[in-house]
Amino acid sequence: MARKKVVLRREEILEATVEQIKQRGIATTRVADVAGALKVSSGLVHYHFATKELLVEEAFAYAAGREMEALRTTVARSGSVVARMKALIRLYAPTGQAPGWRLWIDGWSAGMRDKGLHDVMREMDEEWKSRITALVQEGMDNGEFHCSDARVVAWRITLFLDGLAVQLVARRGALEKAEASQWVREHVAGQLGIDPAVLGPRRTAAQRAADIS
Repeated sequence: MARKKVVLRREEILEATVEQIKQRGIATTRVADVAGALKVSSGLVHYHFATKELLVEEAFAYAAGREMEALRTTVARSGSVVARMKALIRLYAPTGQAPGWRLWIDGWSAGMRDKGLHDVMREMDEEWKSRITALVQEGMDNGEFHCSDARVVAWRITLFLDGLAVQLVARRGALEKAEASQWVREHVAGQLGIDPAVLGPRRTAAQRAADIS
């Protein structure tokens, strides 16, 4: 039982660290900030993590692990490849359900000077590209997607979304969410060789009835 409590406390520290980094950034987040958020002593945090650098690296690995779990769950869903790709883009795109883009952009920047953090970010990026590549290939094989190179398509999609994320985070308010979402649909659809409308929001029963009338 004592061992279980230690594991839970460690996860709580990592969770709190992720939230502090989202709010403050890596450079200005202190161990004392994490301890204060948890209402514990800094000594308890240092009991689990000897240095701030180690704490930050493990916090990013923890956050990346959760994101990868969501990625794998989305890819493994039943349904058409188009439906799974649509769900995957919602998960990845900065205009959808990805609240952690400030965290990841900060991580890439800090990773230029921290090898441990760089490795965490690289592994996450490689898995995203690998999963998207595999899904594109599946869509090509069954005729849902009309493109020639799954790897190239995966890179073009993720590069576009990464660049859009930087703009949206660095210049908040400069671009409307609806316009950004439209650009995402158009770009992804263009790469996959499908109609952008297929990637649009699900239409309600009232909207479908209006089309008929």
